[in-house]
Amino acid sequence: MRNMIIRLVIALLAFSIGVFASAIWTLFSTKQVPVAAVKAPIAILETPRSTGCRTRAFPDPPPPPMPNNFVSGGVLNGKAISKPQPPYPPIAKAARASGTVTVQIVVDETGRVISASPVGGHPLLQQAAAQAARQARFSPTLLSGQPVKVSGVITYNFVLQ
Repeated sequence: MRNMIIRLVIALLAFSIGVFASAIWTLFSTKQVPVAAVKAPIAILETPRSTGCRTRAFPDPPPPPMPNNFVSGGVLNGKAISKPQPPYPPIAKAARASGTVTVQIVVDETGRVISASPVGGHPLLQQAAAQAARQARFSPTLLSGQPVKVSGVITYNFVLQ
């Protein structure tokens, strides 16, 4: 009991010192700019002291444009030429895991899957679904007559029998 009281007192003391140091730092780190020194109108952004984050005067630059040969395809199950069923993992059977697993894929211009990563579903089933998705084949997607890469999702239903 005595050790707990000593630890509590030390923790409260450390917390108090941290709060005091933060208040001193805030007091001396804010720099006031005299109004006469400002020659051009600028936006001074105030940050609430409680959040501890800083606001920037300029927004983030826009993301780089996506290449013209890449499109989003949504759910790609219907475009599959070959969609092998994943084997039911024995550990998932033992745990009686079942349900739908969603896998994010990228399909190249020839219809081959170049990346597959599970984004939803039971964790014991995700790896099997991702491996099966890598083996799937799709009909090439054409944009203005040119084959393009497609990003989308494919779903697998695992039914325990």
